[in-house]
Formats: sequence, C-alpha cells, structure tokens
Amino acid sequence: MMVVAGGISLFLLLYISLNTNLFAKEGNQSMGIVLVSVGKIDRETIEALKDNLSRVFNRRVFIGKEMPEPHYAFNKKRNQYLSTAILNAIKEQKEYAPYERILGIVDHDLYVPELNFVFGEASTKVAVISLTRLRQGFYGLPEDSNLFQKRVLTEAVHELGHTYGLGHCSNPHCVMFFSNSLMDTDRKGSELCPRCKSKLY
Repeated sequence: MMVVAGGISLFLLLYISLNTNLFAKEGNQSMGIVLVSVGKIDRETIEALKDNLSRVFNRRVFIGKEMPEPHYAFNKKRNQYLSTAILNAIKEQKEYAPYERILGIVDHDLYVPELNFVFGEASTKVAVISLTRLRQGFYGLPEDSNLFQKRVLTEAVHELGHTYGLGHCSNPHCVMFFSNSLMDTDRKGSELCPRCKSKLY
C-alpha cells in the first residue's frame, strides 16, 4: 500500500476527501432553500427565481426533483386546487428534509376554504405559490414576461418570509403586505421594508 507523508495511506486520504465533500454538500443544503416544481413548470421561470431568491435571502438556492401533478388537491366544484393539501404532500417528501426551507411552485389556481383564491400558502418550513393568476393572460391581457417574473419573485419572497417567521406588514410597499389583489402585488414589489428586514437578518 502506498504511504504518503505522515504515514497516511492514499486510500485513507481519498476516503476523507470524499466524505468531507459529502458533509459540505449536506451542510450547504441545510442552509439553503430548495425549489420544487409540483407538476410541469417552465425551466426559465425556475432558474430566474433561483437567482433572485439567492440575492434576497442571501442563501444558496437549489432546484429539487419535480413532483407529479397535484391531482389529489383538485376540487371539482371550485375548479381549483387546495394549497394546504399540496403543502402537506411536499412535507412528506423525505428528500427535501435536509434543506432549510422548501418552496413548491404550481401552475394551478389555488384556494383555501375561507377565501376565493390564494397566491400561495406557507407553514413553518414549507411554502407553495401559484403562477396562474400572476400571468397577464389570466385576465385576458397580452403577456408580459418581465412583469410575470417580478410577480413570481414577489409572491415567492412573501411566502418564504412567512416560513422565516415574518407576519403580514402594514406597509403597503413591503413584500410582506397582504395582497388582496394583483394590484397590491404589483405595488409592493419584492423588497422587505426596513422593519421586516431587521427581523429576518
């Protein structure tokens, strides 16, 4: 067996190196956010969101394995999908457990029983957002890709903010302000107000 300086074998050094890389990878995951497509989501949308969320939260953002379409969450009477059911399905996926936060992304109209619709929902570690009502085409208007990406980021930051313990903010220009309509989303943008930012960091 080959021996290197200090009497450590080449095999042992290789073993240590591989396991150090493994632990480093796991450590990075535990300090990062993972994006999970629930059903088919445009790759360009996911990549843009990945880059923007990394900047906002100052954390590494990963793209996880795609989950199947959420047929289990569909309500025929409402023609919408129950966001809570999707949250629970994401929580059950053990492969996402090492990550600090998990954001599911769906392209279906979401609801909770007490509201007509929601842009997203969050729990303590997991959040989900819908892309459907963020598109101009949903309202019969010409599509605007830049505006769409801004809205996606705004809703993603809002729901992830909840997972980090931030509540709704009274500042209408803060991303944590509650959106009753898309007009609210467009006005507030994706930035945290100084008060909410101080709580997050």
